[in-house]
Amino acid sequence: MNPSRPQRNRSTHRPPANVEFGDWRVPPSQHVREPKRRQSKAARVIRRLKVQAAYWESVEPVYQVAPYNESYAIHGWKRVIRLCIAWSLMLPISVVMVFALMLQLYHAAPVVGDVNFWQSLPVWYALLGALVFAVLKYFHLVDAILVFIYVLGHELTHAIAALMCFGKVEALSVDIDGGYVDTDKDNLFVSLAPYFVPLWMLLWLGVFFISNLVVPFETYLQWFYAGFGFWWAFHVYWTLWVIPREQPDLLENGVVISFLIITITNIIALLLILRCFGVISLRGYWQDLQYCAQELYSTYHDLILWVIQR
Repeated sequence: MNPSRPQRNRSTHRPPANVEFGDWRVPPSQHVREPKRRQSKAARVIRRLKVQAAYWESVEPVYQVAPYNESYAIHGWKRVIRLCIAWSLMLPISVVMVFALMLQLYHAAPVVGDVNFWQSLPVWYALLGALVFAVLKYFHLVDAILVFIYVLGHELTHAIAALMCFGKVEALSVDIDGGYVDTDKDNLFVSLAPYFVPLWMLLWLGVFFISNLVVPFETYLQWFYAGFGFWWAFHVYWTLWVIPREQPDLLENGVVISFLIITITNIIALLLILRCFGVISLRGYWQDLQYCAQELYSTYHDLILWVIQR
Protein backbone atom coordinates (compact mmCIF):
# COMPACT_ATOMS: atom_id res chain seq x y z
CA MET A 1 0.00 0.00 0.00
CA ASN A 2 1.28 3.38 -0.90
CA PRO A 3 1.58 5.40 2.37
CA SER A 4 1.32 8.71 0.55
CA ARG A 5 -2.15 7.88 -0.79
CA PRO A 6 -4.94 8.50 1.79
CA GLN A 7 -7.38 5.69 2.44
CA ARG A 8 -11.06 6.15 1.60
CA ASN A 9 -13.46 6.09 4.54
CA ARG A 10 -15.80 3.18 3.88
CA SER A 11 -18.08 3.95 6.86
CA THR A 12 -21.64 5.05 6.20
CA HIS A 13 -21.99 8.81 5.90
CA ARG A 14 -24.09 10.27 8.67
CA PRO A 15 -25.46 13.79 8.18
CA PRO A 16 -25.17 16.35 10.97
CA ALA A 17 -27.95 16.80 13.48
CA ASN A 18 -29.25 19.90 11.76
CA VAL A 19 -29.15 20.60 8.04
CA GLU A 20 -29.55 24.10 6.70
CA PHE A 21 -32.25 24.60 4.08
CA GLY A 22 -32.66 28.20 3.00
CA ASP A 23 -33.21 30.44 6.04
CA TRP A 24 -34.23 27.75 8.53
CA ARG A 25 -32.93 24.49 10.00
CA VAL A 26 -34.80 21.20 10.21
CA PRO A 27 -33.74 17.85 11.64
CA PRO A 28 -32.71 15.30 8.99
CA SER A 29 -35.45 12.92 10.11
CA GLN A 30 -38.14 15.45 9.20
CA HIS A 31 -36.67 16.19 5.79
CA VAL A 32 -38.32 13.99 3.19
CA ARG A 33 -36.76 14.07 -0.25
CA GLU A 34 -39.42 14.21 -2.92
CA PRO A 35 -38.87 12.01 -5.95
CA LYS A 36 -37.76 13.84 -9.07
CA ARG A 37 -40.35 14.15 -11.77
CA ARG A 38 -39.01 13.33 -15.19
CA GLN A 39 -39.67 16.09 -17.66
CA SER A 40 -39.98 15.63 -21.35
CA LYS A 41 -37.20 16.87 -23.64
CA ALA A 42 -39.42 19.68 -24.89
CA ALA A 43 -40.16 20.85 -21.34
CA ARG A 44 -36.44 20.83 -20.45
CA VAL A 45 -35.57 22.82 -23.58
CA ILE A 46 -38.29 25.38 -22.84
CA ARG A 47 -37.11 25.70 -19.24
CA ARG A 48 -33.51 26.28 -20.35
CA LEU A 49 -34.64 28.90 -22.87
CA LYS A 50 -36.59 30.72 -20.15
CA VAL A 51 -33.57 30.68 -17.84
CA GLN A 52 -31.31 31.96 -20.62
CA ALA A 53 -33.78 34.70 -21.57
CA ALA A 54 -34.07 35.79 -17.93
CA TYR A 55 -30.28 35.90 -17.71
CA TRP A 56 -29.93 38.09 -20.79
CA GLU A 57 -32.68 40.36 -19.51
CA SER A 58 -30.93 40.87 -16.16
CA VAL A 59 -27.34 41.36 -17.32
CA GLU A 60 -25.74 44.74 -17.69
CA PRO A 61 -24.91 46.14 -21.12
CA VAL A 62 -21.97 44.21 -22.55
CA TYR A 63 -20.27 47.18 -24.15
CA GLN A 64 -20.57 50.93 -24.28
CA VAL A 65 -19.78 52.04 -27.81
CA ALA A 66 -17.81 55.19 -27.05
CA PRO A 67 -16.82 56.26 -30.57
CA TYR A 68 -20.42 56.13 -31.78
CA ASN A 69 -23.19 56.33 -29.19
CA GLU A 70 -22.43 55.89 -25.51
CA SER A 71 -26.02 55.02 -24.59
CA TYR A 72 -26.33 52.27 -27.20
CA ALA A 73 -25.60 48.67 -26.26
CA ILE A 74 -27.09 45.31 -27.19
CA HIS A 75 -28.55 43.48 -24.20
CA GLY A 76 -31.77 42.01 -22.91
CA TRP A 77 -34.43 40.77 -25.30
CA LYS A 78 -32.93 42.70 -28.20
CA ARG A 79 -29.82 40.58 -27.98
CA VAL A 80 -31.84 37.38 -27.63
CA ILE A 81 -33.83 38.21 -30.79
CA ARG A 82 -30.64 38.90 -32.74
CA LEU A 83 -29.10 35.64 -31.59
CA CYS A 84 -32.22 33.73 -32.65
CA ILE A 85 -32.16 35.37 -36.10
CA ALA A 86 -28.46 34.65 -36.47
CA TRP A 87 -28.59 30.96 -35.52
CA SER A 88 -31.92 30.05 -37.13
CA LEU A 89 -31.78 32.07 -40.36
CA MET A 90 -28.38 33.55 -41.18
CA LEU A 91 -26.25 30.53 -40.28
CA PRO A 92 -28.07 28.17 -42.70
CA ILE A 93 -27.95 30.85 -45.42
CA SER A 94 -24.20 31.30 -45.02
CA VAL A 95 -23.59 27.52 -45.07
CA VAL A 96 -25.67 27.13 -48.24
CA MET A 97 -23.88 30.04 -49.93
CA VAL A 98 -20.45 28.60 -49.12
CA PHE A 99 -21.31 25.16 -50.52
CA ALA A 100 -22.90 26.67 -53.64
CA LEU A 101 -19.76 28.74 -54.24
CA MET A 102 -17.60 25.63 -53.86
CA LEU A 103 -19.74 23.84 -56.46
CA GLN A 104 -19.41 26.77 -58.85
CA LEU A 105 -15.64 26.85 -58.48
CA TYR A 106 -15.46 23.08 -58.91
CA HIS A 107 -17.38 23.34 -62.19
CA ALA A 108 -15.78 26.65 -63.20
CA ALA A 109 -15.97 27.55 -66.87
CA PRO A 110 -12.81 27.85 -68.97
CA VAL A 111 -11.32 31.32 -69.06
CA VAL A 112 -8.77 31.14 -71.86
CA GLY A 113 -9.74 29.01 -74.80
CA ASP A 114 -9.89 25.36 -73.81
CA VAL A 115 -7.77 25.80 -70.68
CA ASN A 116 -9.46 24.75 -67.44
CA PHE A 117 -10.05 27.35 -64.75
CA TRP A 118 -7.61 25.83 -62.27
CA GLN A 119 -4.89 25.57 -64.93
CA SER A 120 -5.25 29.09 -66.32
CA LEU A 121 -2.61 31.78 -65.95
CA PRO A 122 -4.92 34.29 -64.16
CA VAL A 123 -5.49 31.80 -61.35
CA TRP A 124 -1.79 31.00 -61.02
CA TYR A 125 -0.82 34.68 -60.97
CA ALA A 126 -3.52 35.40 -58.36
CA LEU A 127 -2.26 32.50 -56.21
CA LEU A 128 1.29 33.83 -56.64
CA GLY A 129 0.17 37.24 -55.31
CA ALA A 130 -1.51 35.58 -52.33
CA LEU A 131 1.67 33.59 -51.73
CA VAL A 132 3.72 36.81 -51.67
CA PHE A 133 1.46 38.20 -48.95
CA ALA A 134 1.71 34.93 -46.99
CA VAL A 135 5.53 35.05 -47.15
CA LEU A 136 5.59 38.68 -45.98
CA LYS A 137 3.38 37.83 -43.01
CA TYR A 138 5.12 34.58 -42.13
CA PHE A 139 8.58 36.13 -41.97
CA HIS A 140 7.31 39.46 -40.49
CA LEU A 141 9.18 41.44 -43.12
CA VAL A 142 7.03 44.57 -43.32
CA ASP A 143 4.54 44.07 -40.51
CA ALA A 144 4.46 47.73 -39.46
CA ILE A 145 3.70 48.88 -43.02
CA LEU A 146 1.00 46.24 -43.51
CA VAL A 147 -0.66 47.12 -40.19
CA PHE A 148 -0.66 50.83 -41.01
CA ILE A 149 -2.12 50.16 -44.48
CA TYR A 150 -4.84 48.01 -42.95
CA VAL A 151 -5.77 50.58 -40.26
CA LEU A 152 -5.83 53.34 -42.89
CA GLY A 153 -8.09 51.32 -45.19
CA HIS A 154 -10.31 50.29 -42.26
CA GLU A 155 -10.95 53.85 -41.10
CA LEU A 156 -11.29 55.20 -44.65
CA THR A 157 -13.96 52.58 -45.34
CA HIS A 158 -15.85 53.67 -42.21
CA ALA A 159 -15.65 57.28 -43.39
CA ILE A 160 -16.76 56.50 -46.97
CA ALA A 161 -19.67 54.39 -45.68
CA ALA A 162 -20.76 57.25 -43.39
CA LEU A 163 -20.62 59.71 -46.31
CA MET A 164 -22.64 57.32 -48.47
CA CYS A 165 -25.30 57.33 -45.73
CA PHE A 166 -25.36 61.17 -45.83
CA GLY A 167 -23.43 61.52 -42.60
CA LYS A 168 -20.65 63.92 -41.63
CA VAL A 169 -17.06 62.91 -40.88
CA GLU A 170 -15.64 65.34 -38.34
CA ALA A 171 -12.33 63.61 -37.55
CA LEU A 172 -10.25 60.65 -38.71
CA SER A 173 -7.25 59.29 -36.82
CA VAL A 174 -4.90 56.56 -38.09
CA ASP A 175 -1.98 55.08 -36.19
CA ILE A 176 -0.13 51.78 -36.13
CA ASP A 177 -1.77 51.04 -32.76
CA GLY A 178 -5.30 51.72 -34.05
CA GLY A 179 -7.57 54.46 -35.28
CA TYR A 180 -11.05 55.92 -35.15
CA VAL A 181 -13.56 57.93 -37.17
CA ASP A 182 -15.71 60.61 -35.56
CA THR A 183 -19.03 60.69 -37.42
CA ASP A 184 -22.66 61.46 -36.69
CA LYS A 185 -23.97 58.47 -38.68
CA ASP A 186 -24.11 55.03 -37.07
CA ASN A 187 -25.80 51.99 -38.61
CA LEU A 188 -25.03 48.40 -39.54
CA PHE A 189 -23.49 49.32 -42.89
CA VAL A 190 -21.17 51.97 -41.43
CA SER A 191 -20.05 49.65 -38.61
CA LEU A 192 -19.36 46.54 -40.71
CA ALA A 193 -18.31 48.02 -44.08
CA PRO A 194 -14.53 47.51 -43.55
CA TYR A 195 -15.08 43.80 -43.00
CA PHE A 196 -16.71 43.09 -46.36
CA VAL A 197 -15.51 45.95 -48.60
CA PRO A 198 -11.93 45.21 -49.79
CA LEU A 199 -10.99 48.85 -50.28
CA TRP A 200 -7.39 48.37 -51.45
CA MET A 201 -8.37 45.62 -53.88
CA LEU A 202 -11.09 47.84 -55.37
CA LEU A 203 -8.57 50.67 -55.72
CA TRP A 204 -6.16 48.26 -57.42
CA LEU A 205 -8.82 47.18 -59.91
CA GLY A 206 -9.86 50.79 -60.52
CA VAL A 207 -6.31 51.93 -61.24
CA PHE A 208 -5.76 49.14 -63.76
CA PHE A 209 -9.06 49.66 -65.52
CA ILE A 210 -8.38 53.39 -65.83
CA SER A 211 -4.84 52.80 -67.08
CA ASN A 212 -6.27 50.42 -69.66
CA LEU A 213 -7.64 53.46 -71.44
CA VAL A 214 -4.06 54.61 -72.08
CA VAL A 215 -1.96 51.45 -72.22
CA PRO A 216 -3.30 48.15 -73.63
CA PHE A 217 -4.45 45.87 -70.86
CA GLU A 218 -2.61 42.80 -72.16
CA THR A 219 0.82 44.29 -71.51
CA TYR A 220 0.51 44.16 -67.72
CA LEU A 221 -2.11 41.44 -67.27
CA GLN A 222 0.10 39.30 -65.01
CA TRP A 223 0.59 42.21 -62.58
CA PHE A 224 -3.14 42.80 -62.56
CA TYR A 225 -3.95 39.24 -61.47
CA ALA A 226 -1.03 39.05 -59.02
CA GLY A 227 -2.12 42.27 -57.32
CA PHE A 228 -5.69 40.99 -57.20
CA GLY A 229 -4.57 37.86 -55.33
CA PHE A 230 -2.32 39.89 -53.00
CA TRP A 231 -4.97 42.39 -51.95
CA TRP A 232 -7.71 39.78 -51.62
CA ALA A 233 -5.45 37.72 -49.33
CA PHE A 234 -4.67 40.97 -47.47
CA HIS A 235 -8.38 41.63 -46.94
CA VAL A 236 -9.24 38.08 -45.86
CA TYR A 237 -6.29 37.76 -43.47
CA TRP A 238 -6.82 41.03 -41.62
CA THR A 239 -10.59 40.48 -41.44
CA LEU A 240 -10.07 37.08 -39.81
CA TRP A 241 -7.33 38.52 -37.59
CA VAL A 242 -9.35 41.42 -36.22
CA ILE A 243 -12.72 39.69 -35.63
CA PRO A 244 -11.71 37.79 -32.40
CA ARG A 245 -10.20 40.93 -30.84
CA GLU A 246 -13.39 42.50 -29.42
CA GLN A 247 -13.79 45.21 -32.00
CA PRO A 248 -16.38 47.90 -31.11
CA ASP A 249 -17.81 47.52 -34.63
CA LEU A 250 -18.80 43.92 -33.83
CA LEU A 251 -19.70 44.31 -30.15
CA GLU A 252 -22.20 47.08 -30.74
CA ASN A 253 -24.24 44.91 -33.12
CA GLY A 254 -23.58 41.48 -31.59
CA VAL A 255 -20.58 39.31 -32.46
CA VAL A 256 -22.52 36.33 -33.82
CA ILE A 257 -24.81 38.23 -36.17
CA SER A 258 -21.96 40.54 -37.24
CA PHE A 259 -19.74 37.57 -38.12
CA LEU A 260 -22.51 35.96 -40.19
CA ILE A 261 -23.24 39.24 -42.00
CA ILE A 262 -19.53 39.59 -42.77
CA THR A 263 -19.44 36.01 -44.11
CA ILE A 264 -22.48 36.47 -46.36
CA THR A 265 -21.39 39.85 -47.72
CA ASN A 266 -17.85 38.63 -48.44
CA ILE A 267 -19.27 35.72 -50.42
CA ILE A 268 -21.45 38.14 -52.40
CA ALA A 269 -18.45 40.39 -53.09
CA LEU A 270 -16.39 37.42 -54.27
CA LEU A 271 -19.27 36.27 -56.49
CA LEU A 272 -19.49 39.66 -58.18
CA ILE A 273 -15.74 39.75 -58.77
CA LEU A 274 -15.68 36.23 -60.22
CA ARG A 275 -18.66 37.10 -62.39
CA CYS A 276 -16.83 40.13 -63.78
CA PHE A 277 -13.99 37.81 -64.84
CA GLY A 278 -16.43 35.36 -66.40
CA VAL A 279 -15.45 32.54 -64.05
CA ILE A 280 -18.92 31.71 -62.72
CA SER A 281 -22.50 32.16 -63.86
CA LEU A 282 -25.02 33.83 -61.57
CA ARG A 283 -27.77 31.63 -62.99
CA GLY A 284 -25.69 28.53 -62.33
CA TYR A 285 -24.91 29.77 -58.83
CA TRP A 286 -28.62 30.25 -58.15
CA GLN A 287 -29.30 26.67 -59.26
CA ASP A 288 -26.50 25.37 -57.03
CA LEU A 289 -27.87 27.49 -54.20
CA GLN A 290 -31.29 25.87 -54.53
CA TYR A 291 -29.72 22.41 -54.69
CA CYS A 292 -27.64 23.00 -51.53
CA ALA A 293 -30.67 24.45 -49.71
CA GLN A 294 -32.72 21.34 -50.50
CA GLU A 295 -29.90 19.06 -49.34
CA LEU A 296 -29.48 21.03 -46.11
CA TYR A 297 -33.24 20.94 -45.47
CA SER A 298 -33.39 17.15 -46.02
CA THR A 299 -30.41 16.69 -43.67
CA TYR A 300 -32.05 18.75 -40.91
CA HIS A 301 -35.36 16.97 -41.50
CA ASP A 302 -33.78 13.53 -41.17
CA LEU A 303 -31.83 14.65 -38.08
CA ILE A 304 -34.95 15.97 -36.36
CA LEU A 305 -36.83 12.76 -37.11
CA TRP A 306 -33.96 10.71 -35.70
CA VAL A 307 -33.90 12.80 -32.50
CA ILE A 308 -37.67 12.49 -32.05
CA GLN A 309 -37.62 8.73 -32.54
CA ARG A 310 -34.85 8.22 -29.99
